[in-house]
Amino acid sequence: MSHDAFDPDTFDFGKVDFLLDQAVHRVPHVHGVILLTADGLLRARTRNAPTEEVGQRMSAALSSLQSTSRSTAEFVGEAPAHAPDTGRNWRQLLVEFDHGYVLVVAAGEGAYLGVATGDLADLRQVGRWTQELVQSVGRLLVAPARVDVGSGA
Repeated sequence: MSHDAFDPDTFDFGKVDFLLDQAVHRVPHVHGVILLTADGLLRARTRNAPTEEVGQRMSAALSSLQSTSRSTAEFVGEAPAHAPDTGRNWRQLLVEFDHGYVLVVAAGEGAYLGVATGDLADLRQVGRWTQELVQSVGRLLVAPARVDVGSGA
């Protein structure tokens, strides 16, 4: 394995926590950011994000929302979710509440950022910021799918 290869089993996700903490202070009204895997695991979170327990629940919920939202691609003229990959990928999801927003943003293969903002957040600025973050640290954000190797029994 080369020294540049990413191994999620040995990588110190505390480094990503630090990067997310540094980045989140650049955008007003962002309450917290989590890094989650496609299968709903919490990989990293900002200090101002919910507790670890809440972060784990949010990771599972946001992963489910992201997965479900993919099935709506056909509604906008994209290939159906069950069709072979056409190169057109899901990018993001926005959920609006009375007092804020939750964004789920593609952050690399099998990885997503969950971003919670207040209702005064400039969503254009938040969108630009998440894309810049993904571009600058995307290699660290990749979360390959888990492989079930069985019990060996």
